[in-house]
Amino acid sequence: MAYKLPLGRLPTNIESIRLYRDILRGSNIFTWRDEKGNLWRDVLRKNARAEFEQARFEKDHIIVARLLVVGRDCLNQTMWKIEEQQNKVREDIEKTRNS
Repeated sequence: MAYKLPLGRLPTNIESIRLYRDILRGSNIFTWRDEKGNLWRDVLRKNARAEFEQARFEKDHIIVARLLVVGRDCLNQTMWKIEEQQNKVREDIEKTRNS
């Protein structure tokens, strides 16, 4: 008989893989370069990979859960801020077109 999880809960390994993939997808928005000429997308992906590798062998479920919650929140806030800025730019473009 297979182990059943409470409704709405995923094993932490599935949650972490989902978060990592969402970070990779979200990083595609960052197409500009840093002062060294590296794409921000690549810098963000490298840093995300390093952080996931650091937490890879963490055994404390509370720490793993905290890392997942903080990581998800950070990703959500970043994506929300990017979307907010894109909307402002879009509105400014519309204002200048209609002027």
